[in-house]
Amino acid sequence: MTGTRGLARIEVGILGFDALVHGGLPEGRSTLLAGSTGTGKTVFGLQFLASGARLGESGVLVTFAERPDDLIANAESFGWDLAGLVRDRRLAILDATPDASATVSGRFDLSGLSARIGHALDEVNGKRLFIDPIDALFEEFSAAVEVRHAFAAMLRALRPLGATTVIAAERPSEDDHITRYGAEEFVVDNVVLLRNARASERRRRTVEVLKLRGADHHKGEFPFVIDPRCGIEIVPFSPIEGGADGSAERISLGNAELDAMFGGGMYRDSLMMITGATGTGKTLIGLQFMLAGIAAGERVLYLSFEESQWQLERNAAAWGMDLKTPERAELLTVISRYPARLGLEDLLVEIKHTVEEFEPTRLVLDSMTAVEHNSPPKGFREFSVGLSGYLKGRGVATMMTTTLPNLLGGDHATYLYLSTIADAILALRYFDLDSEVRRALLVLKVRGSQHASRMHEYEIREDGMSLLGPIQGISGILSGQAQHTAHSSKGSAGAGGRRE
Repeated sequence: MTGTRGLARIEVGILGFDALVHGGLPEGRSTLLAGSTGTGKTVFGLQFLASGARLGESGVLVTFAERPDDLIANAESFGWDLAGLVRDRRLAILDATPDASATVSGRFDLSGLSARIGHALDEVNGKRLFIDPIDALFEEFSAAVEVRHAFAAMLRALRPLGATTVIAAERPSEDDHITRYGAEEFVVDNVVLLRNARASERRRRTVEVLKLRGADHHKGEFPFVIDPRCGIEIVPFSPIEGGADGSAERISLGNAELDAMFGGGMYRDSLMMITGATGTGKTLIGLQFMLAGIAAGERVLYLSFEESQWQLERNAAAWGMDLKTPERAELLTVISRYPARLGLEDLLVEIKHTVEEFEPTRLVLDSMTAVEHNSPPKGFREFSVGLSGYLKGRGVATMMTTTLPNLLGGDHATYLYLSTIADAILALRYFDLDSEVRRALLVLKVRGSQHASRMHEYEIREDGMSLLGPIQGISGILSGQAQHTAHSSKGSAGAGGRRE
């Protein structure tokens, strides 16, 4: 593989990481992987080796901290059969862990280690090398300049071997130097920094490419998770760029009157937001949208962030909706998750894997407000943009609900973070008039389509939502200050007139 500047690269094999470095790490060069305890350095290195074997590139693991048997057992939890790779001569493991029963004197024989690594690479025709961690080699050095000279000598000895090398190094803390001795990063070709910083009572793992000598890479920190199904995965917190042309197909919302207000339904690859106060019928619209897809033979994924599955099934049954039958037919999957127990990165990766496994064509997210309340503002913005970009890229028709804090009106009509990425917005409102609380809805936005511009009154009945018609003679509903207009009378105000 060749990078954007002609430098040959190898695919690392970590989901999302190769995109950060525009195709992979420079071939035959050294990369320092620095991070404090718990940042995932060993997982990164083992995944680098396991992915290489899958791609036909053998490797060598040099371990200074953990015994090979322990590393092999840990790797099995991710589905990486290191023991099998060793048997098949696609991986060699050099055990450089200290012998507790031996008396150690003098400095580590770096030339001897380089010779052992070279021999191991020759035995398996290795193209990849992971050293974990390098700090053990320098414990007897008293000055950073000594570390720098020793490390440089080691890398000079390894360079002719031609292996693409990843070297783990410990950081004393998240806020300290890049490495323990403050010298290692100046010797290697590339530097990748892993962090596990605490933010809002949660720890958040991020990766940053600090240096990629002679090659392009994305700048800044990118969140990642350590998933038991695949290891490290960089979270795709970015909007879709380019991609396929949009779909012109219209699909039903499950209510013919709403379809008409949206110009014939919503576009197949669009994201619609339903926003309103509690009790205005947001979940009902989501359920109708879901059942319309099932009736058309589509698969639907329903993610509930506020109600358990049995609560959702009970509420749906009250409107005469059967969820269990389509679940048994594998047309519906209902998943309940409480955002307070999950980080945004974990939630996004879980949604991504669920979508890829179940392959739905429709998705309901109810309610995104629960996710926002348990997230920092910047993180929620990144999550929303990343999720919408991923779903649009797969052509999944998505409906999400948000709950406004005020029953009548408020300072804003929608949530700013979500309204900018939504292709269509339906606002549901209560309004108080003549000592009676009524409901109104308005299509605020539909990208690329004509839509109804007048506010309609609606009712929630035993069989679902029913529109009563356009509202006439009343103003101030969105602001929570509903009142009769000057030219109307109490007898004629309200729902009436022709339907749009």
